[in-house]
Amino acid sequence: MRVLAIGGTGLVAAAACLADADGVTVTGRATRAAAAEADLLPTQVQACLHQAGWRVDELDLIACGVGPGGFTSIRVGVALARALALATRVPVMAVSTFEALAVAARAGGIAAPLRIVVPGGRGNWHVQDVDAAGRFGPISTDSSPPGPAAGFQLVGEVPEAVQLVAGAEEVGLAAAGRLLAGEQGMAGEMLVPLYLRGADAREGAGRSLLDLAGAA
Repeated sequence: MRVLAIGGTGLVAAAACLADADGVTVTGRATRAAAAEADLLPTQVQACLHQAGWRVDELDLIACGVGPGGFTSIRVGVALARALALATRVPVMAVSTFEALAVAARAGGIAAPLRIVVPGGRGNWHVQDVDAAGRFGPISTDSSPPGPAAGFQLVGEVPEAVQLVAGAEEVGLAAAGRLLAGEQGMAGEMLVPLYLRGADAREGAGRSLLDLAGAA
């Protein structure tokens, strides 16, 4: 089973994950240093596939990190994953930042229950709990960073938490695990970012300057 993963928090990276009866391994890696360098991502994906010795049309799944996280990195990753999926008819699977961080926690020997915290911008914090069975609870948004909770290991980007990084490798490992468990991917056009707050753009920002002048 060949899974190409695209995504990460803060930057966009690619990872090629091979899943079989012996587990899931990462066989190719490529990382961009800055999300603003959108034109470099297709080249990095190609380099990642080359390291793994795969062609795009040989993939079983394209996994994509959909957020929450940096607006630019998520949009760039989702756009490329959608384009590849639509061009090749390879199914896609959306992986949240919370799910990728849960994978990072397991890899670091941190067992559930977990309370995962992701910065939400504008002074907000997104929180999702994972119980001992690995089930994810509802996502909540708080105006202040949550502190430790009884029975839960706090992970994320708050001072009291275990600091973890979730990149494309964790996205791929999460998706490969779900695929091995019998979950199916979806068509590329169904892949969308996970936004938990409104855009920073002001209302009317896209209106014609002539319309704005006439309204003055």
